Amino acid sequence: MALKEKTVPIVHLIYRKGDLIMKEGDYGISIYKITKGRVRVFNEQGKTEVPIATLGPGEIFGEMVFLNKATETRSASVRALEDVELEVWHPARLTKEYEAMTPIMRYITNQTLNRLVRMNRMYAQLLKKKEESGYDTAGSMGLARRQYYRKTVNLACTYRPSHAPDKVKLQGRLTDISVGGAALDVSTRNTNNIRHNPGDTFNVVTELPSGRSLHLSGKVCSVNRNKAPGRLLIGLQFFDLDGETRKALGFFMMA
Repeated sequence: MALKEKTVPIVHLIYRKGDLIMKEGDYGISIYKITKGRVRVFNEQGKTEVPIATLGPGEIFGEMVFLNKATETRSASVRALEDVELEVWHPARLTKEYEAMTPIMRYITNQTLNRLVRMNRMYAQLLKKKEESGYDTAGSMGLARRQYYRKTVNLACTYRPSHAPDKVKLQGRLTDISVGGAALDVSTRNTNNIRHNPGDTFNVVTELPSGRSLHLSGKVCSVNRNKAPGRLLIGLQFFDLDGETRKALGFFMMA
């Protein structure tokens, strides 16, 4: 009697905030599905971590080694942004379904995957080239050092404290921006009833010249008097940006 084929079990793992789950360049075959928490996918360019995407519950990573069998090592690193729970699948669970695809569908899948890998590498390399170290603006405190090249802009925006309800809308203007942060020009009247101190966090909504709306979360890292009377220049450091927002900012910086 033929032995009944065994199904490879699904393994459940827990990682804590900050843990490195997957390392670029390592060998590995497992595919991960996020059931709780968020992770960041990034490439390493020297000592710089270049973000590619932020993934959350229901999304998967580690699939490229399985789909692109010519690639033997991991093409990106993954780190837990918060405590995460994962399902870990062995490729043997998916091989039959993958091989059941028609040749043309497998070809299209692999071509799309290869194009995505090339785009991610090109994106990381371009951001690396535009990185500037030690960037500061005038003022007693100066804006915080930024990881990426900054672009001068003049973008109207609304913003509110992260803990405030949506109906709270303060007016401001972004005067420069990068993938890592921005300079926010505001009226001193905005500070009468709402704190604008280092460490405070704000949600910012603005629109790029292309018409793309951006929803940004930033922490105040500096507050300086602007040249114009009654104005303040707020240095913001972005956090918790999703992958699509990062890519939209990255492409805007390259334009």
